[in-house]
Amino acid sequence: MKAFRVMGRVLKATYDELFLLVWVSVLWWVGVLLIVTAAPATIGLNQVANRIANYKRVDSSYFWEGGKQYFWRSWPLFLFNFLLPIGIAFNIWFYGANSGWMRVVAILWVWVLILLLMMGQYFFPLFWQQEDRGLLLILRNALLLALRYPLYTFLMLLFQIALLVISVVLAVPLFLLTPALLALSANFALTGLLQEMGMAPQPPESHKRGK
Repeated sequence: MKAFRVMGRVLKATYDELFLLVWVSVLWWVGVLLIVTAAPATIGLNQVANRIANYKRVDSSYFWEGGKQYFWRSWPLFLFNFLLPIGIAFNIWFYGANSGWMRVVAILWVWVLILLLMMGQYFFPLFWQQEDRGLLLILRNALLLALRYPLYTFLMLLFQIALLVISVVLAVPLFLLTPALLALSANFALTGLLQEMGMAPQPPESHKRGK
């Protein structure tokens, strides 16, 4: 299945760009800890991951460039991606703590959360893949991709969850590599779909990246 081929590309790209990915992961953690730079750090990290997923030349300068260029524009997408799942999780807890028909509502909210998480992996990759970086267009396209390719999108989401669980168990990779690894997985997930539409470059046989 295509999802498993894309997962293989993620692991190969991680091996090829290991030192760069560790470095930008550390920078991302620093940006998040400073709070005011959390969103631009996430945007910068995804620019690095998006260039790798599109087989373009990449270095850490793209992390700084992306965060600086879109310092303010990164916040609406970041807050949406961070706060909405928390709100939905609260609804699941609230309705699930009750009995009767309210538990049915909790189940409905669980499905909404799953759909949102499926969409969420495309949010930041679409920010860099699209020429129009408007929030509404990103949300619309993420929803269309999740609904049009549900199995693929769900498998890629499970892959990212598995990476996160493994990193938590191993502890050190959680700090050193996981942020970049998740961003890389999400961007490869997007380009894997776009390649079928002729809207992203195919993986070169040599795996060498041009400019």
